[in-house]
Amino acid sequence: MAILFLAVVCLAMPLSMSTAAQPQSAPAVGFDKAQTTVTQGDVATLGVQMRDTDEVTLTIQAPNQQYQSTLHAYDTDEDGSVTVQLNTLHPVGVDKNNRFTAAGSDSVRLVSESGLSEGAALNTGRYNLIVSSDKTSVAAVLMITEPVNPNSTTTAVPAETSYKQINSALKNKAQLSTTASPDTADTDSLEVARGDEFWTRLPITGIGGILTSSTPSSNLVFPADSTPGVETTHTIEVNSNETVSFSSVSVQYQGSHTRSHAATQRVTQSDIDVLGIDANKNGYVDRSLKGSIQSIQTSTDGRLAISLDQPVEIPKNNTLRVAYDIENPEVTGPQDVSVTLQHGNTVHQSNGVITYGLAGQGTLGHGVDLRLISTEGDSPTDPLAVVNPVYNDSISGLAVGVDTHALEPGEYAIMFDVGESAPSSVPRVSHQQSFTVSEPTAELTNHSISNSTRLSLTADTNLASNSSVIIRVTADEKYGGVSQVVNCVATVDTDGTISCTLELSQPADEFNIDVAVKQDGTVIAGPTKIN
Repeated sequence: MAILFLAVVCLAMPLSMSTAAQPQSAPAVGFDKAQTTVTQGDVATLGVQMRDTDEVTLTIQAPNQQYQSTLHAYDTDEDGSVTVQLNTLHPVGVDKNNRFTAAGSDSVRLVSESGLSEGAALNTGRYNLIVSSDKTSVAAVLMITEPVNPNSTTTAVPAETSYKQINSALKNKAQLSTTASPDTADTDSLEVARGDEFWTRLPITGIGGILTSSTPSSNLVFPADSTPGVETTHTIEVNSNETVSFSSVSVQYQGSHTRSHAATQRVTQSDIDVLGIDANKNGYVDRSLKGSIQSIQTSTDGRLAISLDQPVEIPKNNTLRVAYDIENPEVTGPQDVSVTLQHGNTVHQSNGVITYGLAGQGTLGHGVDLRLISTEGDSPTDPLAVVNPVYNDSISGLAVGVDTHALEPGEYAIMFDVGESAPSSVPRVSHQQSFTVSEPTAELTNHSISNSTRLSLTADTNLASNSSVIIRVTADEKYGGVSQVVNCVATVDTDGTISCTLELSQPADEFNIDVAVKQDGTVIAGPTKIN
């Protein structure tokens, strides 16, 4: 599961006066902002400008000298600017050099850093920024502020709505909402028409630094609990862009010795929780293969092989899901793993990793967990299959979208939890946001039948506002003769109403009239006789 991380990249502005006053022959440097503000635990974006040079030194220093880092920034594309991104958090297992990056084709290199340990974040407060070349130096300020818990908000939008519009809808809802504790279960369940997208903004900030790394749930194998040595559930997801036939699935955990890979030798058939095909990519198994298991072979070298009693075909763009109980090894960090589907001489192999320890804890990692659950039935094997998290460090909160197209009607919830193992700078939050998925519907609420050729129709619908529907009117003259079909394209208003005014060839009261409402070619209401 890849998280869309949106950072504000500042456009290069003219150099400061102190820089511009330098002789044209001397290298000139500067910042595009006199002060940059970022939330503790997020990623700071520093716009550096330069003239007549393609390399500068950037120093970040706390006034009390307790923290200092020195970087070299390189203007590889020679456009006179470098956008430096600084992760104010040092996540466990992340090389400190990877916390400093440059946008585009430019590059940055960490020369030295002191005063920040692994797993910690830079303290809140003021930091001095100095960019310098051989002959020029300019100062600016980096302000790191405390994370906050914004209000949680929800909205429903039509599929494929732009994030700009989604964000605007969430912001408008936030202005109307009241302050709520982040440790809540929101009982106000928003109804969402199947096919629309459900969006919520969760009450959390300061997690941008965690989300710069790939999430544990997006790995080939994901442990429900990544703690070394514990008994837990490993979940596997194998996707293919072609049809694949297999009669056995093998998992090979890599390791240099017995305790460096999962204890496959202890897995039995009763430990297999899930084995099946997900046809809708919604995280649920649509076709279970557990009844086809013929045998299980294990070994002390980290190999687990499940054989079936007959070949099975995974159609193109379907997903094989496997989950089983197993003991984690006594190791931390990412470990190589491969999954092989085989039938005869035909082999389909996927290579990836599984992450143990703190970095692998929670679906988002480092003790932060996000998942979709069903509140009235089985929850999906993949908790993020239809979930789209978006973190924007310029707007408070983690935005989470759910594509309901592949979900069955029912009660669901987005669960978000920051555990005690998370970095101390991240606010502890436990939040549940409920929503209901229903089939799209519409109901006629008002219609005018008169001796006028104009016909006005109004209906209520559960579709998201700005959704487009077609109101189809079939009018047959009562005593034969004239028959006509009129279509009207209508847009759902913010109050869930749709309306249309049509022109008939004769007065409306001379017709037998049927009205139907369609969305994407599917009838969601009617045909209803209105006279």
